[in-house]
Amino acid sequence: MFYRGKQFFQGLTAKIHERDLDFIEIYLSPEEKELFSQLRKSEQRHSLNVAYGCQEKVPHDRELIQAALLHDIGKIGSNLTLMNKSFVVLAQALKLPHQVLPSFLKKAMYFKNYHAELGYRLLNNLPLSEKVLFLVRNHHKKNDNSIKEMTILQCYDDKY
Repeated sequence: MFYRGKQFFQGLTAKIHERDLDFIEIYLSPEEKELFSQLRKSEQRHSLNVAYGCQEKVPHDRELIQAALLHDIGKIGSNLTLMNKSFVVLAQALKLPHQVLPSFLKKAMYFKNYHAELGYRLLNNLPLSEKVLFLVRNHHKKNDNSIKEMTILQCYDDKY
């Protein structure tokens, strides 16, 4: 649970620097950058951290880095604020029945659970490779190690 506290603090202090904008410019098309810019700053920072980790592990895998930057794009339009994420984590840890949850928490839980599929649908109309789309769509499926890049993406997604 300690890492959840770390994630919360990182979210509170999230900043995007000039170096990050240059990095995004290299890997994302204008349409992808437009979507990325719609994420909350905390989600942008998280995605950048995941992408930097993936780049460090596999420096020349452009598709993996694109997927890392875009993996949480399905959270656009969600109510997954830092506080709501905390409430979702608590509700899941306490195994609260869905019926007793307030509507804002049900919505937040929906986005937490389905953002990978929602992101895939958002990106499916863009000229991205099947590998990038696969990684975005399946980045929370822990038993899908059909490609090594999935393990790397999941490792850094869990770390940051």
